[in-house]
Amino acid sequence: MSGSQKSWCGETSWDDVKRLIVDARTALNELPKWEKPFHIFWLLGPFFLLIERSPADAWLSILALSFAVRSLCQRDGAWLSHAWVRAAFIFWFICLLSASLSIAPAYALGEAVSWFRFPLFAMAVAFWFGRDKRLLYAMLLSTGVGMMLMTSILTAEMLIEGQKGGRLTWPYGDLVPGNYLAKVGLPAFCVMVALAVGGRGKTSFLMGVLASFSLALSVMAGERINLIIRICAGILASLSWKYASKKVALVVTLFSLLLVAIFVSQGAIKGRFTKAVIEDLPIGLASDYYRVMGGGVAAFLESPILGVGTANYRDLCPDILPEDSVFRCDNHPHNYYIQMLTETGILGFATGLFMISSMVMSLFRAGRANNKNVVASTAYIVPLGLFFPLQSTADFFGQWNNIFLWSAVALSMAAAYLDSEVDGEQVAQYKQKSLE
Repeated sequence: MSGSQKSWCGETSWDDVKRLIVDARTALNELPKWEKPFHIFWLLGPFFLLIERSPADAWLSILALSFAVRSLCQRDGAWLSHAWVRAAFIFWFICLLSASLSIAPAYALGEAVSWFRFPLFAMAVAFWFGRDKRLLYAMLLSTGVGMMLMTSILTAEMLIEGQKGGRLTWPYGDLVPGNYLAKVGLPAFCVMVALAVGGRGKTSFLMGVLASFSLALSVMAGERINLIIRICAGILASLSWKYASKKVALVVTLFSLLLVAIFVSQGAIKGRFTKAVIEDLPIGLASDYYRVMGGGVAAFLESPILGVGTANYRDLCPDILPEDSVFRCDNHPHNYYIQMLTETGILGFATGLFMISSMVMSLFRAGRANNKNVVASTAYIVPLGLFFPLQSTADFFGQWNNIFLWSAVALSMAAAYLDSEVDGEQVAQYKQKSLE
C-alpha cells in the first residue's frame, strides 16, 4: 500500500503528506502537456477563492468551459450517462423553460444560462480534474491549507481590529469569510474530523486541533447557520468512518467545551447564538425570516407551475405582494427550496430536489462501497449539509454563494469515483448502477 493510500486509511504521517505531494507531481507529469496547466490551475483554486469573487469566478468558469470544450473535441460524452448529471441537465432545462416563459425572459434566461457553469464545474472535477486520486488528494490538501489560511487571517483580524458588530470581514471586506470556512472548506473539515476520530496517535491529535481551531473561528466570525452546518457535518463525519464511540464522545466533549469557553470569554457574541437564534426562527410574524420566506411562498402561489422565472423574484416581488401584506420582499426568499418553488415552480422544485438527492445518494452509495477510504466515506456529507432544507440560505442562483458552494460539491462528487483498495468489485458494481 502506497503512502497516499495509507494517508486516507488513518495512518497519516508527515512522510505520507510529503508523499501526497510527490504523487501529485508524478500525476501531473503523466498528463498530456496541454492538460497539465489546467490541472495546476485547478489545484490553486482554494487560494483564488481567498482573493475576491471575480478571480474566483474566473477560475471556476474557465475550468468549466475548458471541460465542455475538451469533451466536444474528444467526443467524450460518457459522463453524460451518470444519473446525477442527467438530473442536473433536467433541472437546468426547467430553469430555461421557466425563464423563457416569464415576464422578464431576457434577464431570467441570462441568469439561468450562466448558473449552469456551477454544476458543469462539478462535472469537470468529477470526470476530469479529480479522476486521478493522486490529484484529488492533492486538492483536498490544498483545500485544507486554504481553510487554515482563512482561520489565520481571521485570527489576525481579531487581534488587530476585533469584531465589527459581532462579525469578521477579512479578507473580503464584507460578511462572507464564514462561508469560505463552512462551504469551501467543508470537504477538508469532514476528513479532518473523521481522522481525529478514526486516526491514530499524532494524526488523530493534529486533525482534532486543526478542526477545533477552524471551528472556533466560525464562532468568532459570528456565523450561525454555517456553524450549525459544520458541527452537524463533523458529527456525521465522526460516525461515517472507523466509528469509535469513546473517541466520538471525546471529540464532541472537546468541541462543546471549546464553544462554551468562547461564549464565556466573548460574552458579547453569546446573544447572537442563543436569544437571536430563537427570535429568528421562521415560525411567526415576529421573525423577519418568516416574513421574507412567506413572501416567496406568496409569489409561488401566483405562478405555481413554472414560477416567476429564474432570479426574477427580486424585481417582481413588489408587484406581487400587496402593500398591506404581512410578508416582505427581499432579493431572494432565504431558503433554496422556497426559492426553487418561487422562481421555477413545482416543476423546478421537483427536478431540483431530484438533482440534489441524486448527488447525495450517489456519494452515499459510493462511500458505503468504499468505506475503508475516509474521503469516499465522508463525501456525501458535503451536499447533504450545504443543501439541507431546514436552514436559511443565500441566493440559490447567486454568484458568490455558488462559487463557494459548488467548489465544495465538485470536490465531493469526484470522491464517488475513487477506486477501493479493499473491494474493487463492489465499487465497480456501484459505478454500473450509477449509469442506470
